[in-house]
Amino acid sequence: GIVSAQEHQVKIKMVETSDVHGAFFPYDFILRQPAKGGLARVSNYLNQERATYGNRLLLLDNGDILQGQPSLYYYNCIDTTSTHLESLVTNYLKYDAGNVGNHDVETGRAVLKRASRACQYPILGANIINTSTGEPAFQPYVLFERDGVKIAVLGLITPAIPVWLSEYLWKGWHFDDMEQTARRWVKEIREKENPDVLVGIFHAGVHAETLADRYRENASVEVAQKVPGFDVIFCGHDHVPSVQQVTNINGQQVWVVDPGSHAMQVGEVEINFTLYNNKVKAKEIKASLASMNNYEPDEAFLNHFEEQINKVHAFVDRKIGTIDRTITTRDAYVGSSAFVDLIHTLQLQIGRAQISFCAPLAYDAEI
Repeated sequence: GIVSAQEHQVKIKMVETSDVHGAFFPYDFILRQPAKGGLARVSNYLNQERATYGNRLLLLDNGDILQGQPSLYYYNCIDTTSTHLESLVTNYLKYDAGNVGNHDVETGRAVLKRASRACQYPILGANIINTSTGEPAFQPYVLFERDGVKIAVLGLITPAIPVWLSEYLWKGWHFDDMEQTARRWVKEIREKENPDVLVGIFHAGVHAETLADRYRENASVEVAQKVPGFDVIFCGHDHVPSVQQVTNINGQQVWVVDPGSHAMQVGEVEINFTLYNNKVKAKEIKASLASMNNYEPDEAFLNHFEEQINKVHAFVDRKIGTIDRTITTRDAYVGSSAFVDLIHTLQLQIGRAQISFCAPLAYDAEI
């Protein structure tokens, strides 16, 4: 039959990274060896996808991007005046929005502020509340308009931060419940903005539990089910890759996408909108994960960050001492351990601790 000239299709693709933990380059500065995954490969993937989608590709990061590799420690704690490496990398990749993770809060408010201020895109966090004003400390949501289609993205973080992190790291903030916050903002976004699609980006995993008798941790699926209005929820935090559809209390399907960690994979959501007389009449949503290990690292990306990579190499390759035999954590499980003694010595001398506690975090770590 004849399709009326007023009907047309618009395809939007959303890509999520989460829990990147400093996996910017195809190299692990801790183990001092090549690494899989990482944003240098994502860069190559994005070049290919943007050739197809152009600005109809939206790139989102879901937090825990400020901690994990010595490259971040260097820019968090050693070089505290240069533009932060995380900001440089995410700006280069042209992220459209970011979200705050618990390990980003762990770096302290000064580091988080310095990094996010240099980002050329909004950092979200609707349930991170400024205690003195009662208002969100970060932008709650962001709107995108692409080819006549309106997309709203709401950012939330797991509220269990106080279980893990000392208050001095987040002083002046508190973290509201995800479900309550989602209810408030979904209502407001639906009424005020009337988007064609509502997306959540939640730094929380998929299996909800209560921590410390008060914080609902990993509530992403729970929110998808109990708070109607979302089409897609990008999640993370638990480092477990998954793609699932859940049914909310109104009987609608919601996609929940978790790409795991270290940019081994990215979450992909493709939405095909049917517009009639420039109004969205139907939408079809598909979600999947794409492995980044099918991509080579992007040479242009690596060349662009050569100076920063060299600085981090120089930092981690500094000689700090000599040792004449191999020491291992294994001894600590049966008695006295030179490995644990070394950590005590560092904590007492360099850290100026009055009492030193330490645990062998792995059975077979060696120096």
